[in-house]
Amino acid sequence: MLNAETPRLKFALYGAHSSLGNALLCELLSRQHEAVTLVNDLNSMTVRPGLRAKTGDLFDAISVSQSVAGMDAVICLYDSPSLATASGGAAAGQPHELYQAVDALLSGLPKVGVERLVLVADLSAKRDDPGVAAALQRVAVNSLKWTVVDAEADGDDLSIEDFSVIDDLDPSDRRVQLRRIAAGIVDELETPQHLHEQIHFRI
Repeated sequence: MLNAETPRLKFALYGAHSSLGNALLCELLSRQHEAVTLVNDLNSMTVRPGLRAKTGDLFDAISVSQSVAGMDAVICLYDSPSLATASGGAAAGQPHELYQAVDALLSGLPKVGVERLVLVADLSAKRDDPGVAAALQRVAVNSLKWTVVDAEADGDDLSIEDFSVIDDLDPSDRRVQLRRIAAGIVDELETPQHLHEQIHFRI
């Protein structure tokens, strides 16, 4: 819950259509922040207090800047099964690369004065990919207030409602573990402790 010392913030989220994305939305809304999901289909998101949707293309810097204007921070869940693209290119058999997304984010955010970026990807599974190494190097030398989160991809089978009541669940339950990761990410956004660092979360 938001306390008197924590400002209400606006966050843009790429990758909302994932289990971790829904855990993040639940966590953000429970703390009374505002969330804007960036998606291909506006009808794919259920509007609720504090949550709205916009279209956008994660892999185009101009689209990124237009989509995230006015936000306090941007969260990108790169391994979401459905990322926002102008034409649904990835789904149409034209896979995008992490480097393209990073380039668009690092170019687009400064154009509209957004300084904070949290990039989440399953980096441990991609450690041998030279494109991923290049993307991380591109992030490392950038002056944005960035944090990279290494968290494993976890599908898209859980909804916001699945995370709303977890107090009585076993600590090993996926919903509890994903909500814990989401809480850690939001903690980092509210009170940054790992600027220009990579942190690791595991289920």
